Amino acid sequence: MKKIAIIGAGYSGLACAKKLLEKGYTVTIFEKQDEIGGMARGITRNGYIIDKHYRHIFQSDAYMIKLLREMGLTKELQWLDTRMAYYSSEGLYEFGTPLSLLKYKPLNFIQKIKFGLSIIHLKFIKNYKNIEKYTVKDWLVKRYGISIYSKVWEPLMNGKFQNEKEKVSMAWLWGKINLRSTNGTINGEKLGYLNGSWKNLNDRFYSYLIENKCIIKLEEEVKKVYKNGKKYIIETNKNKYEEFDEVISTLSYTMMEKVLKEILDNNEREKIKQMKYMSAKTLIINSKKSISPYYWINVGDNTVPFVGIIEHTNMVDKINYNSENIIYISNYLDKNDAKYKMSAKELVKLYLPYIKKINPTFNSKDIITAETFEEECAQPVIKTNYSKNKLDSRLSSSVYIANMAQIYPEDRGMNYAIKLGYEIADLIDKN
Repeated sequence: MKKIAIIGAGYSGLACAKKLLEKGYTVTIFEKQDEIGGMARGITRNGYIIDKHYRHIFQSDAYMIKLLREMGLTKELQWLDTRMAYYSSEGLYEFGTPLSLLKYKPLNFIQKIKFGLSIIHLKFIKNYKNIEKYTVKDWLVKRYGISIYSKVWEPLMNGKFQNEKEKVSMAWLWGKINLRSTNGTINGEKLGYLNGSWKNLNDRFYSYLIENKCIIKLEEEVKKVYKNGKKYIIETNKNKYEEFDEVISTLSYTMMEKVLKEILDNNEREKIKQMKYMSAKTLIINSKKSISPYYWINVGDNTVPFVGIIEHTNMVDKINYNSENIIYISNYLDKNDAKYKMSAKELVKLYLPYIKKINPTFNSKDIITAETFEEECAQPVIKTNYSKNKLDSRLSSSVYIANMAQIYPEDRGMNYAIKLGYEIADLIDKN
């Protein structure tokens, strides 16, 4: 059978490797980090493990749920009650249930009805290609008015995409809303979390792949891929060269441009140059005190220098974390933004006055530890008519690609990364 190289050990690469091994292929994974899992890696603290970036799944995440079952982790999957809120310039409001919408003061009664109808409308759209030519702003304003957009959607779009917000396709927002399904409760929704963190799955996945004779080369970064006749040559930071029949890249477009430089054609290079990513900066705080009763606060006040507060211990009981509160403060930034380069100490100083607006009793003495994690290519900016402008899954060089910019119309996430990995494995098997 063919000898296949996979660049990157995030969930797309791992899922692809799993399916290829089951089909009888010989698979080698190259991963520059010292562990697998991509953005779902974890860290060990004081006897427990916590994810570097906040994670949960929805009950519609069929690929992830099936994978957990196959890995013998079904009993470790918890479905937990959560509450959501929205912070605007007018204050903090519970958000996410019909009753909470009725209590949302920044919108009048008619605007609340229109907002609810906009969500229902998106749920009834089945073909995203009918709306991908519109920007989020154009589509929403035309149908539901500028007030709904400016009071709810625009602040969220600005927080996520900043100066790129008015280029984002309506198909992106459709993917966020239409494909998401949870088990709602009177107070909010149930979300899935893996007991012991998602590293539990990473460890089980690693063992499964090794047991099935997958070669996993950690701390080995691929620097270059090129062809020698019908074979591919992989050059890594350890100066090792290997020949493969097929190569799958899970690298971002930005990294692909460097690693696949010698085998991209002009059209592919142009599409890569058009891709813009937002970078993620996550501040994790261990605290003596909770900020709010909510699991997730979307920040819709753009004077606030972050976009979300995700209080993990309002989903998972803090008894699992030495009775400390685990709080993620998220940000999406241009990689050249000064905040992207700030230390945890600097971010705490910057963020604290705004946290105190939400909870005036919260202060620096409540913070036990603070740590930051960054991802340079965390969120692709999905522009209008994206289906016509994204790269093909199989490049002109016959290298296959499986990265988050290829997850469309679904948005990035563990479930759809797994789906994409399976699809690429099937594509290789057919060719």
